[in-house]
Amino acid sequence: MGIFIGWGIFYSITQQINIYAIAALCIAILYLIFKIYNYTVFAPKEVRSIKSRDAKNEIKVLSANVFQDNTQYQRLLDQIKTVDPDVIFLLETDTKWEAGVKQLEADYPHMLKAPLDNTYGLLFYSRFPLSDARVNYLIKNDIPSIEAIIHLPSGVKVQLWGLHPEPPVPGESLYSTAKDKELMKIALKARDCELPILVFGDLNDVAWSYTTTLFSKVSDLLDVRKGRGFYSTFSANHWFLRFPLDYIFCSAEFGLVQMRRLPFNGSDHYPIFTHLIFNKRLERVQDGPEADEDDIEEAEDIMNKKQRNNKWTK
Repeated sequence: MGIFIGWGIFYSITQQINIYAIAALCIAILYLIFKIYNYTVFAPKEVRSIKSRDAKNEIKVLSANVFQDNTQYQRLLDQIKTVDPDVIFLLETDTKWEAGVKQLEADYPHMLKAPLDNTYGLLFYSRFPLSDARVNYLIKNDIPSIEAIIHLPSGVKVQLWGLHPEPPVPGESLYSTAKDKELMKIALKARDCELPILVFGDLNDVAWSYTTTLFSKVSDLLDVRKGRGFYSTFSANHWFLRFPLDYIFCSAEFGLVQMRRLPFNGSDHYPIFTHLIFNKRLERVQDGPEADEDDIEEAEDIMNKKQRNNKWTK
């Protein structure tokens, strides 16, 4: 859109109009509007807003990429105290961050930890009991994720996956395949899971990308953002260039009480706070995108790719 406006100003001054270039830009703008439409307030909400409350079936999740070099631990702790989440998922956490937020352990006794100094460390804290909880290394032995079943006060069991897949980074990983493989692995696991599901974290991908769209279709999970806005979380340092990279997906049994992008806390990502409520009846009235056989086959192909010397093959 900025390029289109700039060209319009330039051509109005020079009186040189390239109708083909203008037409191409118009087509590109329409295509991009089509791609992002579902994440505007004009689109239907994929997850319903719920006003009635049932404390025993509610779960509040805070997910935050803290930025490893950030040392404003108290600023994050103050945010956590303000929103009072039941589950906390902190990314880019090393041993310094583990020590900096240690006081969380008093109120969140159920934990999974993998502090690392490679910007992929994670810390997971839960107020509710966990079972089958573990740290996984799904694609690489230095890129952790978490998997657990959380027990709500009502007794309902919810399957959780917390992710921070590796994006393509010049000089490290030239391809997005590692990220895509991890997302497809979880999508296929979620598809076969019979429990209610939550998937959250920094997915290093925009919501309307091919990979994230395929993840949603194959996993049969709903995107809380749809119909509500972008909730762009990165970069917190540049108001003019931000993308939605931090997500929460849920199965159709969940409704939304509240979703908030929290204020700046010293990181290059904004934290995301999501308050959900489990209601089995919602499963009958909420639908997300559906995968066909080609989508399933594509997800399996992506998942089965192998790495050879920084190149990926099937």
